[in-house]
Amino acid sequence: MLYKTIGQARRLSIEASHFTAAALERQRLNANDAFTYVERKNLRLRYAGIAWLALKFLIGNPGFASEPEASGTNTGYLSFIPFIREHPCIDRRYRQLAASLPLQGTSDGGEGHPWRLMYGLCLAQKGRLSLHQDWVISYLDVQPVGDAPGGDGVSFGTDLSFQWRHERGVSFTPYYELGGGIQYAPDTPFPAHGSRWTFTINAGAGVLIPVTQKLQLNTALRYLHMSNAGLFSKNAGYDAFHFILGLRWGF
Repeated sequence: MLYKTIGQARRLSIEASHFTAAALERQRLNANDAFTYVERKNLRLRYAGIAWLALKFLIGNPGFASEPEASGTNTGYLSFIPFIREHPCIDRRYRQLAASLPLQGTSDGGEGHPWRLMYGLCLAQKGRLSLHQDWVISYLDVQPVGDAPGGDGVSFGTDLSFQWRHERGVSFTPYYELGGGIQYAPDTPFPAHGSRWTFTINAGAGVLIPVTQKLQLNTALRYLHMSNAGLFSKNAGYDAFHFILGLRWGF
């Protein structure tokens, strides 16, 4: 009888210790989840603040991108390039604010997507051909791949593209574009198993729709490729179609 009582007491003690260990583990996991949530929230707020300051600087600083002269030579910040210096934007002295929205299901894998905000301007013009530049801030939705954890991130960069447009129409003006650029993600590589420095290649077609005499709606479908061109040991790529929606003013 005594042995039986001792055995029951031991079993109860073991069950109690297991229950206590499980409760402590659940408490630890809940604390980690709460910390992760707060950490991710603070990270998003920091990225939003950086994006807002950069956008405010781009739009509010008149000296950042000098307006080209109406004739003669271009005196902008890239005027040391002969094509830009000798072909100022005479009738395309615009600014543009646009969003590049990924079309879900068009990428070739589960690496996530970049959501891009772009501030652009004309650098040079020759006939219907123009050289366009975008300063780009991207929110990166990085999905985990293998042992790469993924997460939320942000990147900064610039794109240059040649745009050829038809004669300006009454209702809309079609155009085509081809270009590329570079971007840097300071915290989270994109894709997750790639690198922080990546190059971009884009090609697409769009339509400029007049809203007022000084304002146009820009819509386009763009193919976007991102990779590091094999310059680093891990060269993960991203390929997808993006929908461009923006406003162009001051032309």
